Amino acid sequence: MKRVHQVIWFIGVGIFLTACGQEGLETPTAVTAIALPSPTATLTATTPPPTDTPSPTSTAVPSPTPTTSTATPEPTHTAVASPIVITITEPAAEAELTAGQEINIQGWAVPPPSQPLTVRLTMTGGLVLLEEAAVADATGEWAITAVLSATITGPAELSVILNGAETGAAIPVTLWPQTGADRSFITLNRPTVGDTAVAGYTLLFAGRVNNPVNETVTISVRDANCNGSFANQSFNVSGGNWIGYTIISNQAPPGPACAIAYTGTPGQDNLREVRIPLTILAAEDEQAIKLELGNQDDIPFRAGQNTYLFGIAINAPDREVKLRLEADDPARPSGLITSATAYANQYGFWEIDLEIPANAGGGALLYITIGSSEATYREIRLPVTIE
Repeated sequence: MKRVHQVIWFIGVGIFLTACGQEGLETPTAVTAIALPSPTATLTATTPPPTDTPSPTSTAVPSPTPTTSTATPEPTHTAVASPIVITITEPAAEAELTAGQEINIQGWAVPPPSQPLTVRLTMTGGLVLLEEAAVADATGEWAITAVLSATITGPAELSVILNGAETGAAIPVTLWPQTGADRSFITLNRPTVGDTAVAGYTLLFAGRVNNPVNETVTISVRDANCNGSFANQSFNVSGGNWIGYTIISNQAPPGPACAIAYTGTPGQDNLREVRIPLTILAAEDEQAIKLELGNQDDIPFRAGQNTYLFGIAINAPDREVKLRLEADDPARPSGLITSATAYANQYGFWEIDLEIPANAGGGALLYITIGSSEATYREIRLPVTIE
């Protein structure tokens, strides 16, 4: 029977990446990760001594002097300029836009300003992909038509502001690449927006690429401005789904960061890049406990064979990763099929060949866990089918 076994070694701060194409997993190339220089007193009243009361005397009172009456002026109203309300009506918030295509952007500015408006499309890291002026008409409506860049995709912010003022509006949008057999594009489905990485530990990447330039994909973790690099790695892949791994420098400071995957040459028209915001945690951060399964969808589970599983377990107690495969049958609440323990290395990477009994079959649940306390316990629960 055939045994599928992939092994990934991490040496020092080296990085080993695997790329899977449309025909299967590509052979990774080993490279070296870039490491960066790592009361007051209270008075009490007393009764005063008696005093003599003087006898009343007669006093002349002078006649009143007539005065001139002055009229009080009526209040006046000062005109105050109404604030300008700016809105974006097209596209809608959270819209998915296609890179390289023409887009209509419009909205209202009421009351109509005399100054022009500035429309911007800003990517992760502050990169401005689009900046154009718009003028509101007599009714306050404004609109522009523009062609989006084909080079960079990912989450973005579409904004419009009044020149020389802070008045404006902004909405989140997402740029997606043009897909098709003849297109060159790259996507990133791991990490995702809001994910965290941990300094000194492995970060998993995964996505899809089509017609990669020179059959090369590069993954990188950079600072909040998407400039200085905390990890950078290139590997070969002809196309299709790919998987990559890199180790974040232990000198990477905690805070906002940027994850990038690209093919082509930065600054040139052949560049196809996707970037997302990321947060880096210090290794000792109490939130820096992480468990992930690295395998892509449709993991094969076959009776009598081994299933190769891998992932990361960061700050797992004793570095233990426990796996348990149970029958997904309500009539068998304790239907354990098999179990095993994997151990993460110093960079948090773990892997195992999980033996599937020959008599196993049907639906099952795979549990992957670390820790046992409320603070450290993490669980992955994955429904699978044993063939």
